[in-house]
Amino acid sequence: IPKPHGLFGAAWKKADKSSQRVRSGQVNPGYHFLKPTLFVNVSVPEWKKTYLLNWLSAHALWMSQVDVQSPSKFPSPQMWRDFLNTIDTDWLSSTRSGSMKSAVLDILGETIVQAAQGLTVVPAEIVWQGIQVQVSSLSDPPLWLMHSLLWELYELSFRYELYALDRVIVGHLWSTDEAWLNRQTCLYSIFPGESGLLMWSEPLPQEPCNLGMCASSMEIALPYLNNFRELLSAWPGAPSRLQSPAQMDGKGNQECFELFLTASEFYVQTAFDFFGRQPSIPRIFSFV
Repeated sequence: IPKPHGLFGAAWKKADKSSQRVRSGQVNPGYHFLKPTLFVNVSVPEWKKTYLLNWLSAHALWMSQVDVQSPSKFPSPQMWRDFLNTIDTDWLSSTRSGSMKSAVLDILGETIVQAAQGLTVVPAEIVWQGIQVQVSSLSDPPLWLMHSLLWELYELSFRYELYALDRVIVGHLWSTDEAWLNRQTCLYSIFPGESGLLMWSEPLPQEPCNLGMCASSMEIALPYLNNFRELLSAWPGAPSRLQSPAQMDGKGNQECFELFLTASEFYVQTAFDFFGRQPSIPRIFSFV
């Protein structure tokens, strides 16, 4: 599993996880994307192949649906597991399992479920990120594939959770067409590339300059960090430190690291307060 960014990981350890802080009902607590650990915890090779094939078959459809017309609800981890495990949509009993499968169908949509299930003849190859992946390899997938796929899921989850929180916390900044465009531009500027929140139209990172805030070089990370700071500065209760950008000083850049730590802690705590669970945080991409 890709390692979490150190400052975001430390922020989660420090966060106050008291249930009394949780503001239930304001943000859907479901998962925009499936939890990457669903792939990691599969020990039977054929099951892993089924899980991976189902996700790779449907992921572009789901991502475009989330981006264009976001569902009113998002699946729970169990719903995602049912989807990956190949749901028989012709059998929807009144049992708890049947009810859960019916809920998955309602949330994901028939087109997406059928995209995963409609493979009556399993293809020899499937395309992911412009790369031809041998389906036969999915029972014991190459390390680079698993690492890259898990990183993509973590990154997508972080981006869309940030988006969902911003829409709720400062909804007035999305209330008109002009305000929407300004806020969307601010949000997109936090991430490298030209595709906004979606990454499936972008290649995997090839250089450190493609890593945004997670770049090991502060010189590369700082512009994205300052944009992240700008977005968070509009949230109620934002620390005063987030009201102005940081600058490189060439002497250890302590100001930049302090800003990064403040932004990470404020974001992670706020995200927990609204989701009532551990939020998705940026992970480190490993070049293979």
